[in-house]
Amino acid sequence: MAALKKELKEIAKHGSSVYPLAGYICRGKKFNINIGMHWHPEVEINRFESGKFVYNYAMQDYELEGPCIAITPGNVLHNVMIKRGSDHSSVLFNPSMIEFSYFDEVQNRLIKFLTQGGKKMPPIITADMECFAKADKILSYIINNSTKTDGPTRLRIKAHLIDLLAIMYENGIFLAESLSRNDDFEHKQQKIKDLLTFINEHYAEKITMNDAANYLNVSRQYFCRYFKKSTGMSFVDFINDLRLRRASQEIALTSKSITDIALDHGFDNIGYFFKLYKQKFGQTPLCYRKTKAAEENDYGDSLAT
Repeated sequence: MAALKKELKEIAKHGSSVYPLAGYICRGKKFNINIGMHWHPEVEINRFESGKFVYNYAMQDYELEGPCIAITPGNVLHNVMIKRGSDHSSVLFNPSMIEFSYFDEVQNRLIKFLTQGGKKMPPIITADMECFAKADKILSYIINNSTKTDGPTRLRIKAHLIDLLAIMYENGIFLAESLSRNDDFEHKQQKIKDLLTFINEHYAEKITMNDAANYLNVSRQYFCRYFKKSTGMSFVDFINDLRLRRASQEIALTSKSITDIALDHGFDNIGYFFKLYKQKFGQTPLCYRKTKAAEENDYGDSLAT
C-alpha cells in the first residue's frame, strides 16, 4: 500500500483569500445527495430549509427535518445527506473573518470553538426555539448575498455572521461547559480521519475490508461495527458511494466514455456500475451527462440575456 499523506482535508476552495466565504444552495433534487464524510478548517453553517436530512456530526448520525440550523466548527468530521426533494443551503467561512486585533475573552472562546469544535452533540437551532426566526432570517441573507462583491454588502455579511453567533451564544452553545473536550473521542475521530484519507487516496483500487481493518490494527468484526457507527454507512456502501460521486463529476465535466470512467473509478463490473448509478442519481450516466450539459447551456443563456 502506498504511504499515507499526513492528513486529507477537503480541497475545495470556499471563497477567496481576500474574502474567505462562500454560499451553497441545493433544492428539489430528484435523488438523495450525499456530500460525503469530510472535514475542513472553515466553519460550516447548514440551513436545513425543508424536507428530511441525515446530519453526521463527529461520527454520530442525527435524523433532522427542516426547518432547522446546524453549525459545524472547523476540523470536525461531518457529513450531510440531503433526502430526495429536500431543500438545503449553507455558508462556509474562515473564522479569521470575524477576528479583531485586540484581545477579547469572548472572542477568544468563540474562535477556539469555531476552529476546534468542542462537544459531541451538534449545535442546532430548531424551529420551536424562540430565536429561530431571527437566526434563519440572518442566515438566509448571508447565503443569498454571498456572491456579491460590493463593500457594503460584504460588511453587512460580516456583521450578520457576528450577530448570528451572538444569538447562538445567548442560547448556551458557547458556554464553557459545552466547550469541554474529550481526548479519547479526539483520538477516535483522528483514527477515522486517517482511514478516510487512506480510502480517498486508494478508492479506485481494490480496497478490501481486511485492508482497512489491518490499517486500523483491529479485527474485521470490530471494524464493521466501528466504521458503520462512525460514518453511518457500511464499508462497501461507503466505497461505492465515493466511487459514484467521483465518477459523476468526471461524467459531467468530460466527454470521456462512460465505460472508461467506471473502470478508472474502481468498477470492474460495468453492469453493476450502471445499476448503482441509477439507484443513486435516478438516471443513467448518459442521461446525467445530458442533463448537466443542458443546465450549463441554460445558465449560459441566462447570462447572455
